[in-house]
Amino acid sequence: MKRYSLLLLPLVAVVFGVSCRDTTSPAGSHALLSPRNPDPAEIGNKPPPPVDAAITIEISSDIHLFGAFNGVYFANGSTVESATAAAAVGDQSLTFDGTAWLRLDNTQPLTGTSTSANARFQTVNGKLSGHGTLVIQGHVVVITEVTSFGLNPECGIPGDPCAFVTFKATVDNETGHTGSAQAFDRSTCDLITPGEGDPYYDCEGSS
Repeated sequence: MKRYSLLLLPLVAVVFGVSCRDTTSPAGSHALLSPRNPDPAEIGNKPPPPVDAAITIEISSDIHLFGAFNGVYFANGSTVESATAAAAVGDQSLTFDGTAWLRLDNTQPLTGTSTSANARFQTVNGKLSGHGTLVIQGHVVVITEVTSFGLNPECGIPGDPCAFVTFKATVDNETGHTGSAQAFDRSTCDLITPGEGDPYYDCEGSS
């Protein structure tokens, strides 16, 4: 499998090369973020639009659950100056103080999984949050806390996840469970529909 490096927040984070002067919360699943008073010489093109994401969520405590979801991923730094500084020194570990979010679609087309409205994981200015109810293999999973949010500046390369999230959850009203979510650019994944069992995404890419 292709090796990749994720930058974890809030301990270590990344500045994306194109960014806005103000953080902007998502207004829609495919909304663009518009910079306020940008300097064209510095900002270049607009920030990339949100990525249609193939998301795999796994609960791996004393119960093991695995489900495939559709959603949207976006990440954007808050200032042009911070992005320029990161590019100038070639160090993407400079502080990321913008917004990144991974939102699950309200309607899931894949059998075996479903979500409540606006289920998501998010980091805003280093503050992690998440909420929502998921159904995976007939079990009800409620997100209670996001413990890390990893960002990958090479989102879109086959085999490289755009984001990796760890979280705490209840499962069927029982506390003490932990889970993880990986998000890939859906265009780089294959949807596998086995003869038995639920569909899943193959996003490994070439080795």
